[in-house]
Amino acid sequence: MLVDDRLAVLDLGRQAARPGRPVDHSLDDAVLATTLDLIAENPLEGVTLDAVAARTGRAKTTLYRRWATKDALVVAAVRSMGRPPEAEHPPRRGSLRADLLAVVDSPWLGGTARRLALFAGLATTASHVTGLDAVVRTEITEPYVEIYRRLLTRAIDEDEAPEELRSRVDTLAAVIPAMSSLRFGLDHTTTGREFFVAVVDDVVLAAVRGTRATA
Repeated sequence: MLVDDRLAVLDLGRQAARPGRPVDHSLDDAVLATTLDLIAENPLEGVTLDAVAARTGRAKTTLYRRWATKDALVVAAVRSMGRPPEAEHPPRRGSLRADLLAVVDSPWLGGTARRLALFAGLATTASHVTGLDAVVRTEITEPYVEIYRRLLTRAIDEDEAPEELRSRVDTLAAVIPAMSSLRFGLDHTTTGREFFVAVVDDVVLAAVRGTRATA
């Protein structure tokens, strides 16, 4: 084999060993945010790679290189939300009721209305997206249970709630997340802030005080 031929073979080998085009991550945030918007707006029919590509101006092939399936994109979008900020900084508004409602009124994910629309969309989508149930549980449900557990425990420690409640804190902490999951699964179109106020007043605080809470 001539020297030139050997060099040509070596060059072909180098080309074959080169990795493919690197994935561009510069617009990931926009793609993930758009995916969350679509989940909030139209969770079953609206969340498609075509729709995400159209809104973000990215080619669908580019999205496929980054997320092989719609399911992978949806799961990545939910992970991108992070966890409720109250998990790190529990509200302190002067009373247990005010603290609980501060969680409901959190600006996280664009405020109460947008966040509830997104959670409703996730409830609708969960059974259709592989792996979504587990991510929602670890990124949303469990952090909220822990937030309410900390608020209830603090209320007991500071004598706002009776000491005998301590043995039931774990149960009460799960009430709001459990009832919201049930409500979203039944009828997400009518779930608003007033539902959560009623759960706080007529279920959680009623259990804390042993009577119906008043505003």
